Amino acid sequence: MVPVLVGVVVLAAVAAAVVLLRRRAPRQPVIDPFTISERWRRHVAAALAAQRTYRELVRATDPGPLRDRLDTVERQVQHAVTEIWEIAQRGDELDEALSALNTPALTARAEHTTDAETKASLQAQLDSASRLRSTRDDTDARLRLLTTRMGELVAQAAEVSVGSDDTDVLGTAVDDVVTQLEALRLAINDVNHTGRSASSP
Repeated sequence: MVPVLVGVVVLAAVAAAVVLLRRRAPRQPVIDPFTISERWRRHVAAALAAQRTYRELVRATDPGPLRDRLDTVERQVQHAVTEIWEIAQRGDELDEALSALNTPALTARAEHTTDAETKASLQAQLDSASRLRSTRDDTDARLRLLTTRMGELVAQAAEVSVGSDDTDVLGTAVDDVVTQLEALRLAINDVNHTGRSASSP
C-alpha cells in the first residue's frame, strides 16, 4: 500500500512540475513569413533577421554579467518578434477583408444605381473600405518604422557586446519598441473585427 501511495505522490509532483514549467516558459508561436503576403512578410523577415543577428552577438559574448544582461534583453527581442508576427497576420487579414469588399465593383454599382437606399448602402461599404485601407496603410508604415528600429537596436547591441556597458539603455529601448508594438497589435485587432463585419454579406 505504501509504495502505491508513494507512486501517486511522485506522479502528482511530476504533473505539478510540468504545469509550472509550462507557465514559466510559454510555447512560442510558429512563425512562418511565407504564409502571409509580401507586404507583411517583409516585416517579419526583417525582424527574424535582426533576432538572429542578436542571438549571434549574445553567443559571441563571453559568459559573465554582461552576457546575462544581454540574455535578459533577448527575451524582449523575442517578444518584439512575436508582436510583429501577430500584427503582420492581422494586417494580412485586413488585406483579405479589403479584397472581399471589392471596391471597384462597389464603386461601379454606386455610380449606376438610381435607388437612393441602395446607393446609401453601397456608399457605406465604400466608406468602410476607405477606413480599412487607411488603417492598413498606417499599420504598414508604423510596422516598417518599428522593424527598422529593431535593426538599429541590434547595431547598438553589437557595441554593448564588446564592452560598452549600456545594457540598461538597450533594454529600455527594446521595451519601448515592444510597448509600441503591443499598442499597434491591440489597435489593429479592434479594426479587424470591423473589417470582418464590413465584408460579411
